[in-house]
Amino acid sequence: MRVFLKKVPIFWVVISLTAFLYLINFSVNDIWTENESFYAESVREMAERGNYLDINYNYQSRFNKPPLTYWLIAASTKLFGMNEFAVRLPIVLLAFGTALLVWAMARMLYGEKTALLAFAMQAISIQFIAGKQYASPEIPLAFFFTLTLYFFLKGHLSANSRYYQLAAVALGLTVLTKGYPYIIVIGGILLLYLLIESNFRWPLFFKKVRELKPLSFMAIVAIIGLSWIGLMYLQYGNNFLTVLSKETVERALTRESNGIRELFFYLEVILWSFFPYSPLFVFAGFHYLFTIKERKDIAFAFSWFIVMLIIFTAAKGKIPTYFIQAHPALALISAHFITRYTPSGKVSAVLWNGLFLLPAAAGIILSTAIIIIFKLSLFYYLITIFALLLIVIPFLPQQGGENKGPWRADLRYLQPFIGTFSALLIFSAVVLPELEEHRPVDLIGSVINREHHIPKGIPLYLQNDLIHNLPFYAERKVISEAIPKEVFQQKAPVLALIKSQDVPASAISSVIWKGSIYRRRTSESRLLLFIESHLKAKEGDRSGFADYSLIYKE
Repeated sequence: MRVFLKKVPIFWVVISLTAFLYLINFSVNDIWTENESFYAESVREMAERGNYLDINYNYQSRFNKPPLTYWLIAASTKLFGMNEFAVRLPIVLLAFGTALLVWAMARMLYGEKTALLAFAMQAISIQFIAGKQYASPEIPLAFFFTLTLYFFLKGHLSANSRYYQLAAVALGLTVLTKGYPYIIVIGGILLLYLLIESNFRWPLFFKKVRELKPLSFMAIVAIIGLSWIGLMYLQYGNNFLTVLSKETVERALTRESNGIRELFFYLEVILWSFFPYSPLFVFAGFHYLFTIKERKDIAFAFSWFIVMLIIFTAAKGKIPTYFIQAHPALALISAHFITRYTPSGKVSAVLWNGLFLLPAAAGIILSTAIIIIFKLSLFYYLITIFALLLIVIPFLPQQGGENKGPWRADLRYLQPFIGTFSALLIFSAVVLPELEEHRPVDLIGSVINREHHIPKGIPLYLQNDLIHNLPFYAERKVISEAIPKEVFQQKAPVLALIKSQDVPASAISSVIWKGSIYRRRTSESRLLLFIESHLKAKEGDRSGFADYSLIYKE
């Protein structure tokens, strides 16, 4: 093992493992959360109508968000078909691309060793890697957001204005992914960084701003990013402006405040969303608070982090996923600190080692817990044991009494990555496929469209609130909150998904499918609750599920 690690560049080991983790079983599950359902079904309706400008979900207008994520998914489904693989493929690729951009920026700023660690931090952070698993705008936004700052940094360091133009294009695509407020966010990051770089000397600051050619920069951003807003206004008028205002101004300014705790909302989010490296980020942050001369080394990442923290803390609407775009800054700050810090004294050395070992140990414990809870074969303990060996190696003495070496230092920095990787690998390889046992919505769609070939013009009536991925798999409009008595009084043809207990005896002969559907919450995005219901169902407790019957009266 030591010979292998010495001969093979560890970067290629880390990047290969990450690519494998990102790709394994990413399409094995049904379209999952509400948000993913919105995007998948909207793309399906785009393809059905042959209209890729208007966005509809369940055959109703839905222009809550700009279209770039829809278009990326649409392009993928055009190539690979309307399926989970095609819907999620652009998201997975952009997630991996974001990690590579973080590596490239760290390499420009700090060198190879820091770049490797920054890549690992970005790639394995819990919230980011969870986001790559389903189709929504968060990961595309993270990619184009990071791409904007990558091109800006490259232009700034190389004094090549062509990269500033590319940064403007990337910012336009960022706006086309999530909206015009990101002009303010990224603009604030650039201006603060240039101000710090100018040592707060205003003449030099304005000179650096002029080098960006702000008028042409903003013209490029507006042409790319705001064109869709203009098209939607011409088509929908004030109705569109009302939705746009609700999604931007009202969401940011008019929600009720929860008091002083809101000031710490995103700081709390960082602790779990950037895990397993969040403890090291906190340690680095406290260090930089008291080490003035080193702060300029992290001016770029600091500007990125602090502007996002201030803006999103000031906004009334707060959702953890809003801060995913700050993860690259957290990775740059943490990686730069880790690869340069040397503890002084035994107490600081123990604390320093603990910041690596405790997250790594948490990953090993979680791996073991998954194996036990899901009653997996003993084979999966080999993954945990191998990860544990890699974590321990940096502390073992080498031949000749030496206990140091570049590869050993790299392996030590990657201890949290290794522990978390083992848990995520087992979860992705075994648990994700098992969860499909209690997700029959795709089967319902297959019964409707491939077994019975029910015309798509016939809507599907659904008792109770909407199952958000049902329109995608049923390939038709779903009318929720249907009252069974009224449904059965309608003239044929009628297609309905009704609780089995409410199906009258006269309709039993029209049942074409029966099964259990998870209804503990309207959304399966509460993954831990779904897993709990899944495990209970395996033991015979089906309290998280409801029995439904699919009825077709011809």
